[in-house]
Amino acid sequence: MAENGPIEELAKIISNKIFDKFLWKQVGPCDQDFSCEKEEKHKPVGKEQKHTHPVDVVFSYKDPYLNKTIYLNTDLKSYKKGSINPSKIEGALSSLADTIDCARHSDDWKEKYDTEVGTSEIRGMLFVYNHDNDFSHNFYEYFNPKKPDGAKRRPASVNMDKISIQPNQQIHIIEPKIINYLMSIIADMNEMIAEGTFPQGQRYGFFYPQLTYHKVLVNDIYLPATIELLTAPFLIIKHDKAINIDYNSQTSIETYPNGYVVYYNRTGASELEFMYLLDLLSSYQILNLENNIRIRVASKDRSDSIRSSFNRALEKYAHEWGFDDTAKQNLFKIELHLVPIAKEFYSTQEISWDY
Repeated sequence: MAENGPIEELAKIISNKIFDKFLWKQVGPCDQDFSCEKEEKHKPVGKEQKHTHPVDVVFSYKDPYLNKTIYLNTDLKSYKKGSINPSKIEGALSSLADTIDCARHSDDWKEKYDTEVGTSEIRGMLFVYNHDNDFSHNFYEYFNPKKPDGAKRRPASVNMDKISIQPNQQIHIIEPKIINYLMSIIADMNEMIAEGTFPQGQRYGFFYPQLTYHKVLVNDIYLPATIELLTAPFLIIKHDKAINIDYNSQTSIETYPNGYVVYYNRTGASELEFMYLLDLLSSYQILNLENNIRIRVASKDRSDSIRSSFNRALEKYAHEWGFDDTAKQNLFKIELHLVPIAKEFYSTQEISWDY
């Protein structure tokens, strides 16, 4: 049975404070169980009562490339430093794999959570939140740990062979470092709104280029961020102009033009990183003489020399492409801002890892 109280509270905070900004929806009830459709496969040996699967919260969004609704059946985990290990992660992923396997065959699940018309896909999401903000370990070393110097063997790791993910199903992991990155983006967006340099409300969307093998198949103006985009090296927001309304005179004043914000999640240790980014922006037809572009680095691991790397990249890019003075002047209008890393305590209690 899912935990009462803490999960529902954390789910609401996550929905309102994090994923709402990325234009996701929370659908259906929080902290519910549904009956297992494959007890012969999923029910633990020796268990006598009817087997169920937990649903902490379900998020949904429309994938612009797939033109289908993605439902993320989410398992919320909150823990303090030192209380997580490969065995717990393996158990959480195994339970989540069984849950989404049953969810796609469950009328009960669909009645509660399948709220959108059209093609859809159910995936799992393991959301691992470190509530004391004291996590420095590389989360993915739990899957492929390094052998310590002088040791005869590697530390214990997550055994992926014990996680029964079915064909055409996926589980995504949002781990502490990604959560810090997303929280930093949200805090920065809120600060820009307060400064009048970003539109209020949802007058923005996430940018998806037309690629050779992936085409944007939807006509919506303001597109949500896919989970793949949130975990990518960078994401691009296309936003409308920011407007301030003077209620006394009943007039509106433009405080910032429309444009693009690029949130960057890499170190920026080399100018080659930024030259590659500039090349991509050019291929996406964003980098031109007209668009207002801001690059905002929200990586926790950014280099101390990141500004020097960025300036060298601009100089080299302008030189290699033979920019004239006007083009170079416009290129150097691209802003680089280092986003403060957000640390907030959304949950002060540990949510059980037991199943």
